[in-house]
Amino acid sequence: MATHALRPRKKQTPRESGGGLPFRLLALVLLTTAVACVSVLAIRLRHAPALPWVQLIPFGLYAASLPLVWVWLRVSGYRGDGVIPAAALLLAGLGIVMQFRMGADAGPRPWSTVWLAYPLGLAGFLAVIGFFGKQRVAVLSRVGWLCYLLAVGVLVAMVIWGRRYRGGVYMPGNLNPSEVVKPLLTIFLAGFLARRTQAFSETQAGMPVPPVRDLLVLGALWIVPMALILRLNDWGLLALLNGVLIVMLFACTRRLGYLAWGAIGVAVVGFAAATVSHHARLRFDVWRNPFADPTGHGWQILQSLSAMYSGGLWGSGIGAGAPHTVPIATSDFIYAAWAEELGLVGCALLLAVYAILFARGWRAAAAASTPFVTGLGAGLTAALAFQTLINVAGVTKALPLTGITLPFISHGGSSLVICLIMAGLLAAVSDRR
Repeated sequence: MATHALRPRKKQTPRESGGGLPFRLLALVLLTTAVACVSVLAIRLRHAPALPWVQLIPFGLYAASLPLVWVWLRVSGYRGDGVIPAAALLLAGLGIVMQFRMGADAGPRPWSTVWLAYPLGLAGFLAVIGFFGKQRVAVLSRVGWLCYLLAVGVLVAMVIWGRRYRGGVYMPGNLNPSEVVKPLLTIFLAGFLARRTQAFSETQAGMPVPPVRDLLVLGALWIVPMALILRLNDWGLLALLNGVLIVMLFACTRRLGYLAWGAIGVAVVGFAAATVSHHARLRFDVWRNPFADPTGHGWQILQSLSAMYSGGLWGSGIGAGAPHTVPIATSDFIYAAWAEELGLVGCALLLAVYAILFARGWRAAAAASTPFVTGLGAGLTAALAFQTLINVAGVTKALPLTGITLPFISHGGSSLVICLIMAGLLAAVSDRR
């Protein structure tokens, strides 16, 4: 069998790979989030001296959760990369601060989306680490087909019962179960490719040319969820999942040709989408020239660019800007609100945290002992990285808008829960004790 792509020459010891979550690192996460929280509260109290205490519950839950995470990881014997859970929790904490600042949960109901999503996501995060750490994550290879069927079932349910709102499709209760499709299909692909590493590693003239039978099987299986996603008109999810597929093919085979074929495929699909789909064509037209309809379809991106420009280098200060002038600023355009209030420096620091998380995820995949765990780690890292890239590129007009949320930060309970579970799986991948 061919050597899988990311196996390092020297196996890392637990100490080299992180050795658990140091308390000082967790304290730094809490301190960073607390500084942002205090800044928001100071601005809020200046304008509204009477602040209902119930609105502070999310911060209390978050502060209490960090020691709980540390204790849980100590008790469960976690010896993986401590930077992965720390980075994920820091991003989630900054997301809670930004949602409070934006007033996403200003009402007195403690069961509202943001308040409920973090505890649920944290429970999933800790459960995944506890169940699948210490190399037990490999058992997920046995449920790859079940994950595939669940993903297809979720998409079918959305096609039948979903309702369109602001360009997306939601189930009753404004739930977006399509988020769960990402980890489910990643688990399926990791198992499928791990069993066919040698076949997909075959080359001719330096380019990967897998056997026709294996290629047809993968294509037939992959086209089903992709067709359902097209039916939902979710071009962002389509691009993200196909990017994950390309990265996992490269990770499992170490064939750069897959990246080249992937780039060509993206160009072809993008051209076809702009030609066939009215929705996609409209997004492309707005991307190319938002000034053609400045008070209509181009209004959102123009307001986003204006907000980011007004932030300058240092920003207006968290809580001191006017990000509500950007439509849907709490969800798709939360990065524009961040840029306005924390400036270019704040954006660089935020993206640095994401980069650290992705680098550690890739490192965990590289040090995995089996092709399945390598593919799983690479796929999960790619899913989070592509989601971040697509969102930030859309907000900054580097790419057409897709409606993809910013991981851990954007308003949306489904997104936060699934992102925390995916981060938990990455932490489990790094726990090789």
